[in-house]
Amino acid sequence: MTDSYADRPGLASGEIHVWTARLSDDHHAISDSLRLLSGEERARAAQFAFEHDRVRFIQTHGIVRRILADYCGADGATLGFASNRHGKPYLIQQAASPNLQFSVSHSGDCCILAVQRDHAVGVDVEKLRDLPQAMDIVQSYFTLTESRALAALPETAQRDAFFVLWTHKEAIVKGLGISLAAHLGRLEFERDRAGQLRLAAWDGDRSIAQSWSTARLDPEPGYVAAIASNYPIRSLTLQNWNCTGVN
Repeated sequence: MTDSYADRPGLASGEIHVWTARLSDDHHAISDSLRLLSGEERARAAQFAFEHDRVRFIQTHGIVRRILADYCGADGATLGFASNRHGKPYLIQQAASPNLQFSVSHSGDCCILAVQRDHAVGVDVEKLRDLPQAMDIVQSYFTLTESRALAALPETAQRDAFFVLWTHKEAIVKGLGISLAAHLGRLEFERDRAGQLRLAAWDGDRSIAQSWSTARLDPEPGYVAAIASNYPIRSLTLQNWNCTGVN
């Protein structure tokens, strides 16, 4: 452990930092990430049937360890992680380190990590793509009001609107740390006067909208993302990360 958290640049209370990183097949980057992983993470990586998936897993976990280590003033390899009963990972807090809450997501070649102190946070990113089964997903995981709103859009706008709504729903579920499939349909979003999505209800209870804030993110062309926090989103900073540590 290095100097105290107060002496290092970092994350103030009430701030959210969102890091975007590009995933690649660079062997040096993969090797550098692999050395940071725990034995359990390496064992999980080895279970992937496809090399592409294994590489993305290694890189994503390496990126998470490096970025969180900077906030903690620690070596990324020394960080400890655990999971709740639904599989949501959390950082085991070290002495003199901030109480960091984080959420990570990746799609295609884009990885996003959201970090906040003391308050739960969730993030989801999706690569925009044609999805033939989109309407089947809508019927299974969207409310009737949401389904009707999507159906009313021009066909050319439905794909992007679907992914925007999906990422908002998943960001909330990840922030709550609960299972995805069982809860997406319980959340209902609506558009505010500015045309932005906001959480409207949970199982019809509209009081939940007072507890969670969401925001759309556009990390890079061809991708859409959303962030959710159980603390009002007032200070949100987007940063790029690469293997050289240059932001």
